Amino acid sequence: MKARVLVVTLFVVATSTLLAQERVDEQVIAAIKTEGFQRSQVMETLSWLTDVHGPRLTNSPGYKAAADWAKAQLERWGLINARLEPWGTFGPGWSADRYSVEMIEPSYARLIAQPHAWTRSTPGVVTGAPVLVEIASKDDFPKYKGKLKNAVVLLNKPKPAQSRFKAPAARYTDAELREQEAAIHPGRPESYQAEEAQWEKESLSNDREIMRFLRDEGIAVLVEPSVRDGLIVEVAAVGYFLSNTEPWFPAFVMAKEHYGRLLRLLEKNVPVKLEISLRTTIHEQNLQGHNLVAEIPGSDPQIGNQVVMLGGHFDSWHSGTGTTDNAAGCSVVMEAVRILKAIGVKPRRTIRVALWDGEEQAFYGSIGYIKSHFGDPDTKVVKPEQALVSAYFNVDNGSGRIRGIHLQGNEAVRPIFEAWLKPFNYLGATSLTTRNTGGTDHLIFHAIGIPGFQFVQDPLDYDSQTHHTDLDVYESAVADDLQQAAVVLASLVYHAAMRDEMLPRHAMPKPWTK
Repeated sequence: MKARVLVVTLFVVATSTLLAQERVDEQVIAAIKTEGFQRSQVMETLSWLTDVHGPRLTNSPGYKAAADWAKAQLERWGLINARLEPWGTFGPGWSADRYSVEMIEPSYARLIAQPHAWTRSTPGVVTGAPVLVEIASKDDFPKYKGKLKNAVVLLNKPKPAQSRFKAPAARYTDAELREQEAAIHPGRPESYQAEEAQWEKESLSNDREIMRFLRDEGIAVLVEPSVRDGLIVEVAAVGYFLSNTEPWFPAFVMAKEHYGRLLRLLEKNVPVKLEISLRTTIHEQNLQGHNLVAEIPGSDPQIGNQVVMLGGHFDSWHSGTGTTDNAAGCSVVMEAVRILKAIGVKPRRTIRVALWDGEEQAFYGSIGYIKSHFGDPDTKVVKPEQALVSAYFNVDNGSGRIRGIHLQGNEAVRPIFEAWLKPFNYLGATSLTTRNTGGTDHLIFHAIGIPGFQFVQDPLDYDSQTHHTDLDVYESAVADDLQQAAVVLASLVYHAAMRDEMLPRHAMPKPWTK
């Protein structure tokens, strides 16, 4: 018993020593909180990125206008080397200029629908009776072969409506956070490459086969039901984007409830006539994609060339204004560096903000940047700059407040982050979990051996209401949460930039092979 007590005592002393050794500048934290809570500009930034310049579809005029505004704003705040940096060839941009989906018979109704990205214009107004086509895979092609020329196709029946007895929005409970904290193994996703390969295997290849069949059959217009009740969701490009240069037919996602009404009329053999028009513009003047990058220069002669990075993806889909996905994250990132400039700190390391292009398509912007600067995330062959990056902090899970950090299996940073989060425990930022989290740009940094972290954020109604939907608008953001997130982020980035040593690194993942 005495031996056990001694071991526990030594563990507590050792842990306390680690926390005591990790320097936390309470005076700077107090200044960050004062600036971030009493003089916040995060919602004003969010409004400019969404109300004025949203949505920000990759390589669209909206993206370019938003990036130009954000670059100028970062320069006004005093950041240097602000630039729109090409990451590679993306392809043509796209914008919807005007569209309408109307039922003319048996009675008039303006139907709620939005076009898929990168679909072409209709040849004027398309008028016709819709046809239900049920295709699950290529095995269903023969029964429709030669029968769909110039048809207005309703593709498949929607899933039944769900009950609405559960609130769509929620915060993490203490029990849910404890469950994450207790995780021992990082778990999946193993890598962004594995995540993308699984996505391709489970859905993309089959979707593309179906879309190409419909195109080759010469349909006039495609209408698909939204996958969620009461929302327009998943307006990604037909075939799910990866063939954005192909000449796709006009295509829409329709509100599930309006789509269901059309199906019920057809089942009753009631004649239905639709009028559909769509005018789009394909922008081919500049096929390059661009990330937005800017810096607060390092002041230390010895380590000023080392870098702490923070960022989030700047692009969005087009059904809403791209607020929670991901202007909220970008506004938090911009607000964090604004706060640091406003309070006049002189970080020892360079602080570099990066707002990524093309995340929604396949992490194009961050992959292109990393290949240009740090190395190949597939082969793991690194460039000299890779050794100079201490960490990358990513914000891309909606507008919920920060509750903690996913360590991505990097246990060596646990005592460091525990000390840095302690001044924000009273604001709910307490949780450290070794679990991996995927689906966003920090994975690309992790893949090249740079510590990349995504925050644990309150989910709010991100997955249930706003993510990739027409309700992803300014009103869905929570001001207090974004202020809290910006303050926490500013403090973590500052302390990483001031630390004597760079953050501990995880082992380099193995080269990727399919």
